[in-house]
Amino acid sequence: MSSCYGRQPMPEVTIGYYVHHHGAGHGARALAIATALNGPVSLIGSRLPEGPWPAHVSALELPADTCDGMQAERFDVLHYAPLAVPGLRQRMARLAQWFDQHWPCLLVVDVSVEVALLARLCSVPTVYMRQHGERGDAAHCLAYATARGLLAPYPKAMALAEDPWRGKTLYSGWLSRYNGRAMATVQPYRVLVICGHGGTGLNAALLEAVARVCPQWHFEVAGALAPGRPAANLHWLGVQADPAAAMQRAEVVVGSASDSLVSEAAALGCRYIAVAEARPFDEQRWQARRLAQLGVALGLEGGWPAPEQWPALLAEARLLQPQRWRAWADEHAAARAAHALQRWSAA
Repeated sequence: MSSCYGRQPMPEVTIGYYVHHHGAGHGARALAIATALNGPVSLIGSRLPEGPWPAHVSALELPADTCDGMQAERFDVLHYAPLAVPGLRQRMARLAQWFDQHWPCLLVVDVSVEVALLARLCSVPTVYMRQHGERGDAAHCLAYATARGLLAPYPKAMALAEDPWRGKTLYSGWLSRYNGRAMATVQPYRVLVICGHGGTGLNAALLEAVARVCPQWHFEVAGALAPGRPAANLHWLGVQADPAAAMQRAEVVVGSASDSLVSEAAALGCRYIAVAEARPFDEQRWQARRLAQLGVALGLEGGWPAPEQWPALLAEARLLQPQRWRAWADEHAAARAAHALQRWSAA
């Protein structure tokens, strides 16, 4: 399929891409967008995605921004600015040096209000990555207002009509490493439960109880969750670097309401149960609610359900229509985001 979002000549501007270290989604998204760019890109952060990387993508490793005994004060216009943290001082110095050495440049920030403001104070334009949740606080508003553009790695339908930043936002559609994959034939009564890297309220005892009350279902568990006792219908897969095959064969996939997992479920056309984990700004609770409103997934705002709730939830999930994802998870999402970055870098 041809597209107007194919690779375009890169202007003489270097793009830096700051990657937040919490969870794996920021890195996966950054690599997908960087790969779609046809010019020099530096991924910047203290937890960068694993390779292989294209030849035009380089890395700037940053030290950790925490230390023992640190105390972080709260401010209306800053989210994270603790005092006397050597790693934080060093990483800001390296960023400022990178700005100077690579000018003219554009910095994509995914995500950190403080990094975005540092760039702006260094006279460097920014593009800020949007996330779900309650983002009307003074710090987010300042980062959004000072950015050249805002990039949302999800479809416009996920945004609220009253969002004051809609006009400044480019919506790429669900952006995943699996965009463009064909839908697979599922195996009936197979469930895949995914434990992400950002922390979870799930535990082995809960899954063992779920397997007992759903004996007709076969459960697979992917992730770093410590395995429990073996059961005939419960199988522990461990960490999966590429869970696409397991997601495609499952009739129902269950995981967090994170951007990363939701976008992968959308790309693969999964019947998905999105469980809101505890996150800042209620981002996963907001996303779970919106997915449920749109009818593309089951969104659970109250965390992981009790075992006795699972039979009804799985029966309801079987009625979901995977084709509803497809209009939003097209193969050009990363290229669409890259095209927007090229346009903003040339402004």
